[in-house]
Amino acid sequence: MIDTLIINAEEKIMTHMNINDITELYKCYPVELIEFCKIHNLKPPNINSGNGKALSAMLYNPDKFWTRNTCDEFVKKFNIKTKDSIQLFNKHSQWGIKTNSGTVCGKLYIVYPYALSNKHKMRKDFKYDGTKEEQNIEVEKIKLTIKNDYIDVSNDNWQLGHKNPGSIDNTNTNLVLQPPIQAKYRDDYLFFDCLTKMPLPSKLNRLIQLNEIQLTPEQINEYLNLFTLLKTIQN
Repeated sequence: MIDTLIINAEEKIMTHMNINDITELYKCYPVELIEFCKIHNLKPPNINSGNGKALSAMLYNPDKFWTRNTCDEFVKKFNIKTKDSIQLFNKHSQWGIKTNSGTVCGKLYIVYPYALSNKHKMRKDFKYDGTKEEQNIEVEKIKLTIKNDYIDVSNDNWQLGHKNPGSIDNTNTNLVLQPPIQAKYRDDYLFFDCLTKMPLPSKLNRLIQLNEIQLTPEQINEYLNLFTLLKTIQN
């Protein structure tokens, strides 16, 4: 297993966390984190919760990355109850602090120096551009569309489609049941299930050209890294 990780942007070398280096749970967050949260009005998880214990362990070891195995070892060593240990470590961008989520597969850490996550930036001061009544009207329209196009469609009218329309695989692994409304998407999207889909390259290109979707520089780099890796594996 690779025990080091080089972060090119910072020329920083991180090493695999050794749980033996943690002899007891941390009783408080680092002062720097507390100040960061005060400045940006963030509320980290209670340090006595499972998420808080995991977060403090990450924060006090800023030059280490965590894997599923080390997450499992941590909760087992300190008898922390959880159905999935990695969930205690990989969701901290949700409350505001930046993590490496989506950049390196299978390796988790908190970005240091501390920075705000994009999720926090998106949610801060986010408001619907209209009155509460107008918002409710739009919500009801969406709910009605879902009801008409998915819920009220007779079972007899549901159809069998391909998850990947570009594949020749005709087994159940590439088949998905769909209501008729999905037919207009079938040649342009990959389906993970009845509702969840992602655009095929040609469709994604059209969406970008029409400015219907925008990718951040970080996301573009993540896609490049992912597909470069996939191409290497297939070759």
